[in-house]
Amino acid sequence: MGSYFPIRYRIIPTVALSALALGLSGCGQGDNSSVKGYDALVSHVEGEKVGADIDQWIEMKNMAGEWEKTGLIFGYIGDYDECVKAIDGFKRANDAREYRCVPAQK
Repeated sequence: MGSYFPIRYRIIPTVALSALALGLSGCGQGDNSSVKGYDALVSHVEGEKVGADIDQWIEMKNMAGEWEKTGLIFGYIGDYDECVKAIDGFKRANDAREYRCVPAQK
């Protein structure tokens, strides 16, 4: 079962925000709080759920062994399931990386 909007309208904002989150996460920095806009983005996402389901951060374990936010899945019916599908795609591209889905709202 999908959401109300056609897939092409759901992918664009998801990809755009995921790219923003990835860009803000930096490369292997671990502590992203020093990246301009990072804390504001995380705070905004924590307080603003999109759709009925809890949004999901895609986190990647960096070279220091720390988890960092690299993407955001939101606006789907079944955000967690969509997050798992996205991680499956990442794993096909680079199976050496570890990823996980983490709820974006508490």
